[in-house]
Amino acid sequence: MTASLNTTILGQEVPMSQVTKALHDLWADESGKTRASLMNLAIYSEDPSSLERNTTLLGELTREHSCRALLILNVPGEAKAESRAWVTAHCQLYDGKRAVCCEQLSFVIEGGTASQVRNTVFAHLDSDLPLVVWWQGELTDRLDERFLSVIDGLIVDSSQWSQPGPSLHRLFNARAGRTSRFHLTDLAWMRSHSMRTSLANACQDAVMLASLPRMNRLSITHGAGHRMSAMMFAAWVGTQLKAMLGEGMVLERKDGVTIQVEVHEGSAPCPLQALELSGNGSVIAIKREPFSAFVHVTLKHPQRESETVQPADCTSDAELISEQLSRLGGSTRYFEIKPLLLQMLEA
Repeated sequence: MTASLNTTILGQEVPMSQVTKALHDLWADESGKTRASLMNLAIYSEDPSSLERNTTLLGELTREHSCRALLILNVPGEAKAESRAWVTAHCQLYDGKRAVCCEQLSFVIEGGTASQVRNTVFAHLDSDLPLVVWWQGELTDRLDERFLSVIDGLIVDSSQWSQPGPSLHRLFNARAGRTSRFHLTDLAWMRSHSMRTSLANACQDAVMLASLPRMNRLSITHGAGHRMSAMMFAAWVGTQLKAMLGEGMVLERKDGVTIQVEVHEGSAPCPLQALELSGNGSVIAIKREPFSAFVHVTLKHPQRESETVQPADCTSDAELISEQLSRLGGSTRYFEIKPLLLQMLEA
């Protein structure tokens, strides 16, 4: 399997036992290079097609974040375990003269177990700097308790999971464990930020805020593969309104008002394309056109109608990861929606 991969973009291949020496030689031979590192950033994938894409992503991320980058491709299988390693650097010119560089260590493991993956990462970390792991795809058994116990930041994308409910249960329990200290970031949650902010801003309008208790329908349109972002948005609305989940996708407020939740898949590429919260003649409608950097917010009420345009957040993986690395912290709102979200996923 490893022989069929395009590894030319990974730099110089070196024996596994010579990685440290190769790093030393990389900097010893180039007086014009300055090594920069503030953290360890590891990207883990079990998808062979991700190799080139992830290398490109690391090139983008290291322009803004100094780190030692570890790219790990593990190809599960029953074949005898085999590991290969490559060393390269991503460099940026500083003041037009000196190159500031970040190291990239790439590892392709065939048939790697949890301990082999874990040990590959542990053996090549940069001193005592924080470790951020972007775990791509399903949460396999390679992400075990011992691995989680040394991670400072874990980035996942629950929209990629075939069974998000059980996987979220597992992560929440692991994070609450006695030995865990990691911040948890879910890209599916981050992709809903623009819509959440726009709805919160709309509810600052006194007329719409007064109409909110009478609204009884929430419609959300999401892009292909982004149903989780829509579910998280619905759970956030329900949590803000202190609602409980009734039969089906119905939110039941303490005052007796019920909100019917409808989730649709649209044709546009945006993760969240449109939402409408309505009832008794009042409507809050928020829409993002394909590839637009803005969202359009329409407020309708029997007394008046208004429309505004607001900036939309970034949604590409590289931009979302870069934003997260800038602050390296979790989101309290994400954990607030946990009870209602899990109920929705299990309904």
